Amino acid sequence: MIPGRGVAAKVEGYHVLAGNRAMLNENNITFPQQMTTQAEEFINRGCTMIYISLDSLFIGYVVLSDTIRSESVGTIKVLKALNVQPVLLTGDNEKAAASIARQLGISEIQANCLPEDKLKYINEYQNRQEAVCMIGDGINDAPALKAADVGIAMGGVGSDIAVDAADIALVDDEVKELPHLLALSKRMMTTIKINMSFSMGLNFIAIILAITGTLDPVIGALVHNAGSVLVITNSALLLKWRKCQL
Repeated sequence: MIPGRGVAAKVEGYHVLAGNRAMLNENNITFPQQMTTQAEEFINRGCTMIYISLDSLFIGYVVLSDTIRSESVGTIKVLKALNVQPVLLTGDNEKAAASIARQLGISEIQANCLPEDKLKYINEYQNRQEAVCMIGDGINDAPALKAADVGIAMGGVGSDIAVDAADIALVDDEVKELPHLLALSKRMMTTIKINMSFSMGLNFIAIILAITGTLDPVIGALVHNAGSVLVITNSALLLKWRKCQL
């Protein structure tokens, strides 16, 4: 596998290349004009082309067209409602990327991305002090998943290296769970801050009362344990908390 280019293999003694146009150009493989014209027609429809050569001879191509999951449009809408700005980073050509982004309602697109390009864009957002959550499933996504503040990989269809590089793996590959995941994360941070503020406030008051002699050791121990129970109970409410529904 050649990241950002395609795959090369030996098949029954033949040297086979399958990848993008750049990969074949780098191997000095000539494209017939008729094939180039036909391929351009598919590219103009927003398709992705996989060009194939056999022993340095161009023999054809495979046309790929992405299919949008039924829940994806709703997922993007909910993410926007959570003040999350979606960005499409893809190795596909500009027209294919624009077609997908238009269906999903994504306005910011970066097409023709190699693994290092995705990493560069992640670093640019982080340099602007923006928190970045990267979602991917392929080998090309692994560096960006590792560099992002939070990396989320598709556990079922994702490559092993992408899952290893990510912080979170969606075992069932349900992208509709992303809004709930992000909303739950924000809610969890709010709960942590509340628990810390409550615990510190309670302990501070208990110390003052103990110094003045108002609070004896037995009552102090009971107050401390009661505070711990309240903190645990407040945290346990997150188990069934759910805000986002598509």
